[in-house]
Amino acid sequence: MADIRTLFEDSVRNALISFGLDFSSRTCIGAAVSGGADSVSMLTALSHVIPENITLKVITVNHNIRESSETEGDAVFVQDYCRKLGVQCARHDIPRGKVESLAREKDCGTEDAARRLRYEAFETFIRCSNLDFLCLAHNRNDQLETVLMRFFSGGDCNALSGIPCVREKYVRPILDLTRDDVEEYLRVQGISYRTDSTNFDTSFTRNCIRSRIMPMLNKEIPGWQTAVSSLRKKMEEDSLALESDAEEAMDQISWTESSEGVSFDRYFFSILNGALRRRILYRAIFAVGSDSRFPYRVVDSVSQRSKNPGRWAEEACGIQIFCHDARIFVQKRKKSATESGFFVIMEKSGRYCAGDWQIDVALQGNRTVLLCGKRDGEKSSLVLENLGFPFAFRSRQSGDQVRTSDGSFRTVAKILEDWKCGELRDEIPLVQELKSSGQSIVCIWGSVLGFKDWIVKG
Repeated sequence: MADIRTLFEDSVRNALISFGLDFSSRTCIGAAVSGGADSVSMLTALSHVIPENITLKVITVNHNIRESSETEGDAVFVQDYCRKLGVQCARHDIPRGKVESLAREKDCGTEDAARRLRYEAFETFIRCSNLDFLCLAHNRNDQLETVLMRFFSGGDCNALSGIPCVREKYVRPILDLTRDDVEEYLRVQGISYRTDSTNFDTSFTRNCIRSRIMPMLNKEIPGWQTAVSSLRKKMEEDSLALESDAEEAMDQISWTESSEGVSFDRYFFSILNGALRRRILYRAIFAVGSDSRFPYRVVDSVSQRSKNPGRWAEEACGIQIFCHDARIFVQKRKKSATESGFFVIMEKSGRYCAGDWQIDVALQGNRTVLLCGKRDGEKSSLVLENLGFPFAFRSRQSGDQVRTSDGSFRTVAKILEDWKCGELRDEIPLVQELKSSGQSIVCIWGSVLGFKDWIVKG
């Protein structure tokens, strides 16, 4: 019977082959190593099974959320072990306090904030090191814990699919191995590892499941692990089927993506089955850049309200979902001009500042002359007929419209999209008259940034 080392390393080798690694090619793979048993066992096995023609590089991330001596000790341990193996190691230190600051900013937990920053470091490492893929050290126990966590939080079939073996350039070569396998593999070779003290803090959901719930299940419900693994596989298959159906439904609902976000036909969306509606909504939410776990209650509410042809709106996690003119729109929430961007009301001739802009204003008869530019930069001039005081100089807001020559209206967002303004679209100033009840936009001042001007005549 093969020993644990042979079984462990054969499993890692077979996993790499299943991921598409050509052992005869000259490629470069990475490994994320924290110093814990899982990542140390993975790194050890990788160093044993990959041939010399394949380059192995390591990244270790110091989150700086524990005592300095502990986090520094973990990073140094990984660097020393990599040096012993002859493996290049990149160390990434997150400034102390940044994890906690991000958690407050995103209104999320410390674990979630740490994960976001860790993956930012991973993405940079993959790009700069030109990796074919990056190995992560999740094992079978992690898989079970994840499915239980998502079950207790009411996850759908996609969530209950658990941790994927492959996601883009991230692969998990020890996902079929247990934590007992990991510890035994290291024990027989006399290899030490670090233990994160926060692993024993059961205020974290995962730790509570690992330390309390799983031991109880092992004692009271024999075979539960097999049942959960079977459930995970079924959910994965269901999720793949739903994803395929959602892909086919995209044309039916007239799915459209733009710089503003995603939109689709309300009626054809509403007649899809509920599971497909929710899958498409999540797809739209992620497409506009949501990096938060979007609440199911809002997705379910939108799914139901899609049957209502009237105007309605929902908002959560910085994402707006609303119905207008028979279409459903999913966009990032636009802050008002007074929250971000710039805004100033001009009531007489003189110099004004709005954000980074400096504007000189003079009234010459029925002509308003404006001279504008970034502070200490070149100035651009603009003359507007019959504007008069007061008027506003501001950044655009969601829903802004401007009149065309035939008397109809176009959205400012669409005009800027046609101008191909890209990331500059939120910097282009608008001039809005304030003396009438309509308070209409009279100018999109594009020339100040090298684009056209849109001036409403009359």
